[in-house]
Amino acid sequence: MREELDWDPFPFQWATTGYQGAIHTGRTICGALFGGAVVLGLLHGTNSAQAPGVEDERRTKAIESVHNLFQGFIERFGDTDCQRLTGCDFSQEEDEARYRQDEIYITCFQYFKYVLEKCLDQSASLVKNEKG
Repeated sequence: MREELDWDPFPFQWATTGYQGAIHTGRTICGALFGGAVVLGLLHGTNSAQAPGVEDERRTKAIESVHNLFQGFIERFGDTDCQRLTGCDFSQEEDEARYRQDEIYITCFQYFKYVLEKCLDQSASLVKNEKG
C-alpha cells in the first residue's frame, strides 16, 4: 500500500513501533485494529497540507471508516480486546511465552487479514474517487 500511495516507508515504520508497550499492560485493543485506525487516518489525510479541522469532511470520513472497521470487527470476532481475543494477559511473562509456544499468534493472523482487507478496500475506494 505504501508504494501505491507513494509514501516514504521510513517514517511510517515508526508510527506504531511503541504499541508493544500498550500490549504489555495486558489491557488494550487488538494491535491490528490500532494499526488499521492509524492507516485509515493517514489514508483520509493523503495530500493534505495541514492537520484535520473539526469541520473537515475528510476527518468525518476517517472517523466513519474507523467506526466501520471496529464495528465490523466486533460483529465478526465478538470483541476488540487483545486479552479476550487471545486468552493471554501480556503483562504476565508466562502468557507471553504461551502465546509463542502454543502458536496462539496464528489466530491473530485472521484479525490482521480482516483489518488489512478493510484498509486496502478503503485505499482503493479513495484512489478511485480521486481519479473520478
